[in-house]
Amino acid sequence: MALVGLAVVGRENEPLYLRDFGADSLSAAAAAASDAKDADPFGFFNREGRGANDSCSLRHQFIIHAALDRFEEMTGPSSGGRWRTPGAVGNNAMWVGLLCPIEEVRVYGYLTNTGIKFLVLVEDEDEMMIQSGDSNKQTSARDKDLKAFMVVLHDLFVEYTLNPFSKLRGKISSRRFDDGVLKCVTALNAKHAA
Repeated sequence: MALVGLAVVGRENEPLYLRDFGADSLSAAAAAASDAKDADPFGFFNREGRGANDSCSLRHQFIIHAALDRFEEMTGPSSGGRWRTPGAVGNNAMWVGLLCPIEEVRVYGYLTNTGIKFLVLVEDEDEMMIQSGDSNKQTSARDKDLKAFMVVLHDLFVEYTLNPFSKLRGKISSRRFDDGVLKCVTALNAKHAA
């Protein structure tokens, strides 16, 4: 399993943060982050030019767009809240889970109480094992790790919105948010690479 893309989507389905996480983009982002630390040690200022938030491929944007339709079907007013696990509270109540598989990518979702949607694109290396019935342990471990990742991502988003200098309804442009996301994605991908 490898997390290859991430989207944070606002209440009106406007993209707030889109980012790819291939091997090339992770090493380039790490190099850019270390260079930027010297100029802005606290991560308060917007970056000029193309930042990490603008690095989502067109293919992944299409996948995210298609998954948003499924997200709305599952969590919209017509669903009646059936997507939530009965009795779930806190972060477990916000976990939507697998939205849809598209090609070799599986899209998972998380919905905050304020209507912000987090979508992650996960690429499975061993697709045949996932489709067989023997993978329940692996699937539950992956879901548990993705749920923990979404909770950390939600915390990063809350931290970003609490910054008095951030735009609440605009694209996320914070080096601190980028670095936190990169750190979490790198840790998750390293854990599942072994």
